Amino acid sequence: MDHDEAELARHEAEEARREAELLRRDRDKAERAEAKEAERAEAKEAERLRRELAKADQQAAKEVARRERDRLKAEQQAAKDLDRRERDRRKAEQDAAKGVERQRNEQERAAQQAVREAARQLREAEKAQRAAALAQQQAAREAEKARRQAVRVAGSDSVPADLPPGIAVLWRTPSPGRPGPRPGLTLDRIADAAIALADAEGIEAVSMARLAESLGFTTMSLYRYVSSKDEVVSLMSDRASGRPPAVGPEVGGWRERLELLLAVQQPILAAHPWLARTSQVLHAVGPGRLAWMEAMLSALDGTPLTEEQKVGAIGLLASHTLDQLRIGEELSGSGRATAMGSPADGAPAPDLGELITTLASPDEHPALLRAAAQGAFSFPEDAAQGDEDEDEGELDFGTVLILDGIERLIALAS
Repeated sequence: MDHDEAELARHEAEEARREAELLRRDRDKAERAEAKEAERAEAKEAERLRRELAKADQQAAKEVARRERDRLKAEQQAAKDLDRRERDRRKAEQDAAKGVERQRNEQERAAQQAVREAARQLREAEKAQRAAALAQQQAAREAEKARRQAVRVAGSDSVPADLPPGIAVLWRTPSPGRPGPRPGLTLDRIADAAIALADAEGIEAVSMARLAESLGFTTMSLYRYVSSKDEVVSLMSDRASGRPPAVGPEVGGWRERLELLLAVQQPILAAHPWLARTSQVLHAVGPGRLAWMEAMLSALDGTPLTEEQKVGAIGLLASHTLDQLRIGEELSGSGRATAMGSPADGAPAPDLGELITTLASPDEHPALLRAAAQGAFSFPEDAAQGDEDEDEGELDFGTVLILDGIERLIALAS
């Protein structure tokens, strides 16, 4: 009995072991199946991820390729634009060079034409000058006897015999002129006509033929009174200068008297700028010249200056006044145009200040540029009437500087 129970228990235990083994196997199988399923799922997920990554790589490669194509296209377009701009630049340079060459050729043709015209005019002028010289010589020879007779009639007996002709003509006693419908010539009338001609057209326009024509007489008639243009210019210089005003002690000291005389001279010189362009004004010692010299010299009476210093002082003032007039005329618009020529566009010739501004360098010529910027080198063509009225009677800087020097000299000599 006990043996059977034991056998049954062993048998049940064996059955339970086998069942447990089956369960273990089923569990292992299920685990292996689950693991395989997990492996398949993991492999499937990995494959999906791989395909997505490959797809992303392909997309990125396509984007890179697209960007590279765009970059190459932009570079090609930029190269085309650069080439087009270079072609345009070369074309513009060629057009500009052609324009400059065309303008230069036109200027050369114009200059050649001007040279030919000037040469033609010079030949004609030389021809006319030779003819006039011959006529003048003939007229002078034929009129010499009549001129001597006219000089005696005009009262030349009072003129010292040893005076040069250009000075003697200034000291003849004026004749009353011939009455009648056509009065005769006088030296004053000749001088007045010559002054009017020089004021209107310049001293170069004064010739014996032009002067006789303006007076309504023949050149031969003119030679009865004056023997040459030099005598005419001497008469003009002395008559145009006029006479100085009386400047005694009531005017003030030496400086006030000189300033008044210099101020009176200004409108005279402005009305007759040709006075600065002829040497006769220095040598024409006529009544007017002596009167001005006496007035200027006597203004320094009572000062401790020597006579030599007085003469030197008034000579310096006279020289500066004439130089200032000459320089102002030469640097005016018409003077610049004559000396330099007018620009091709017809604009006025640049003044000295404009030339310095154009040509000077800030590194090498800073002082010149500062002075030019302040208008120190400019000579206006025409001042406004109001400005002329304000400046009337005012002395220029150089004259004031000379007067200051004379004042210092007097102070040192005192």
